[in-house]
Amino acid sequence: MAELNKGIEERFHPDHLADLRKSGLSDETIFAAGIKTIPPRDIAKRLGFDIPVLSSIYEIPYPGCDGYSRFKAFYDKNNLAAGNQCPKYLARKDSGNHLYVPAMVVSVLKDSTIPLYIIEGEKKALKAAQEGLPSIAIAGLWNWKVKNNNELIPDFDLIVLEGRTIYIVPDNDFLLPDRKGGRKNLKQAVSELAYRLIDKGAKVSWVELPGGEQ
Repeated sequence: MAELNKGIEERFHPDHLADLRKSGLSDETIFAAGIKTIPPRDIAKRLGFDIPVLSSIYEIPYPGCDGYSRFKAFYDKNNLAAGNQCPKYLARKDSGNHLYVPAMVVSVLKDSTIPLYIIEGEKKALKAAQEGLPSIAIAGLWNWKVKNNNELIPDFDLIVLEGRTIYIVPDNDFLLPDRKGGRKNLKQAVSELAYRLIDKGAKVSWVELPGGEQ
């Protein structure tokens, strides 16, 4: 265990490791998931574009998705304070939508007798899987669909949906107004995903999480 802790601390920027541990992920889970800090010199190359206010990123690789990853972004605090647009997560431009399937969940995808949780966010799905709940993730509540139409992305073909119980788990703020006080269409996103899964024969519910810090 001491060797693992030392190895993982050498692999990560301290802020990145603290962020992952704050999400409840064990060092064993973090290491097995292949998550890692990207060296500053490689950031623009990995993203395919440059964000001057970006200070560091770590990579969350998507198993089985042909090199696709998402990146948790960290910014200079002065730029955050200035109100600049600073997305929490980034991906290469035009890389499409994918399902995040923790390696420990792959073996249950074809067994429709096992309920499956579709969670908003990779770290939450990884934490749930770590605790024994078979969970996969969508990056955002609209990220289940093919661009420019409302069809399920091909990754769903990996899952036996007929007769399967599925729980959709959005973030706990998905029904709240946006930052400007306007109505968001995220309930529509959840409903449409549920309908697409039902069309495939799944039995679908969604779970409303209690309020509080994400």
